[in-house]
Amino acid sequence: MPISPEARNQARAPTKPVGDKPTILFVDDEERILRSLRMLFAQQYNVLVTTDGHAALKMLADEKIHVLVSDQRMPVMAGVDLLRQAKEVAPNTMRLLLTGYSDIEAILGSINEGEVFRFISKPWDMEAIKATVASAIEIAISLDSLNVPSPPTETAAVERILVIDENPQTAEDIRSMVHDGISDKLIVDWAGDLDSVLDTLRRHEISVVVSEARLGDVDVTTLIKTLKRFNPRTVSILLTAFQDASTLVGLINQAQIFRYIPKPLRRNLMLRSIEAGLQGYRSFQLAPALVKKHAVEAEAEPVGNPLASRILGFFRALAVQRP
Repeated sequence: MPISPEARNQARAPTKPVGDKPTILFVDDEERILRSLRMLFAQQYNVLVTTDGHAALKMLADEKIHVLVSDQRMPVMAGVDLLRQAKEVAPNTMRLLLTGYSDIEAILGSINEGEVFRFISKPWDMEAIKATVASAIEIAISLDSLNVPSPPTETAAVERILVIDENPQTAEDIRSMVHDGISDKLIVDWAGDLDSVLDTLRRHEISVVVSEARLGDVDVTTLIKTLKRFNPRTVSILLTAFQDASTLVGLINQAQIFRYIPKPLRRNLMLRSIEAGLQGYRSFQLAPALVKKHAVEAEAEPVGNPLASRILGFFRALAVQRP
């Protein structure tokens, strides 16, 4: 769709914030969508809009923006590219991606590059998008004055990585990688079935989980979601050949999955991901309020799902034992 001169001018000269209203920036190349979003949110928030990702980055650099919501499919700059750069320009701005479930590459990019707070599917549900934006705004405001020191590259504390995979060789390979490439002080545990996973989580605080999506007929993503709900400090990395859009979206919104790594295992990618995950875990230790940025969507109580009920019961009991 051609971009009008008015839209270009608007991108270059955004409206200044009004009063003390929180500010949202919407980026989409379709003017009708921007008009709809402005009408939906203008009463409660200061709303900025642009059709140009480069203009969006300038806005983020020039003024305080609490929430950035970007469409994925744009001709000048794709949404994932914008979110990746926005993370560097304005790291405290909450980032949301707006696109369709069919765009699997965008979904993967939003995990690995944009580290998005939420994935919003198109067409959106009006009440759902309002609730999601309100949650993001609330978190951004609560973190406005937070001063987070840089986490140490090494720590004297014991840090553990839990590898969840049916094949013990996966854990051996990761252990060798991290001892050679990061630190030989890191402890790498392996769990090849659900009982072993729960036993390890019962006995130890885990810094980073590297997990398959399934263990036989057990859906491990249910455990990853519940783990993040009860222990938001733990950073989760998905290591799998499995690609399903709805599953990945659920892992963004309900587990704040940190990285997706496709099998077969690639050394450099795994090392970078684990190192970044450890830095994230250490940041949470230094500034516990940061876990708010990784708040997950509430899930309904499991009904008629024995696996989900068992996992939920385990974490509730663990929370009582280890408050």
